[in-house]
Amino acid sequence: MKNMVKKSTIFLGLAVLLSLSLNAQELPQRGPIPFSVYDTNNDNFISEKEFYDARAKRAEQKMAQGMPMRNASNAPAFSDFDTNGDGKLSEIELLKGQNAQMMNKKANKGNKGFQNGMNQ
Repeated sequence: MKNMVKKSTIFLGLAVLLSLSLNAQELPQRGPIPFSVYDTNNDNFISEKEFYDARAKRAEQKMAQGMPMRNASNAPAFSDFDTNGDGKLSEIELLKGQNAQMMNKKANKGNKGFQNGMNQ
């Protein structure tokens, strides 16, 4: 009986670890969130709710790890990604929006001195 309890406890522990590991893989700590993570109902579109739920989940994950959420208030809105205005995002719309966001970040990196008034 003790062996069964011990094996069950080990199995339960492994299942919890596997679950935590899968969740960590699904939602990366950095970089763009993959389409499949946003699309929780697997309908090949991202609703506004799915969009903001994934972002909230990432924010919670970072807070739990004590990581600051830099520029979270500057994050683009769902409507910035929904270029055709149909109320849902296709994978192409998401990728284009993420690409534009990354390009914008890269372009602004070189202007930090100007923004801080150092080069006036």
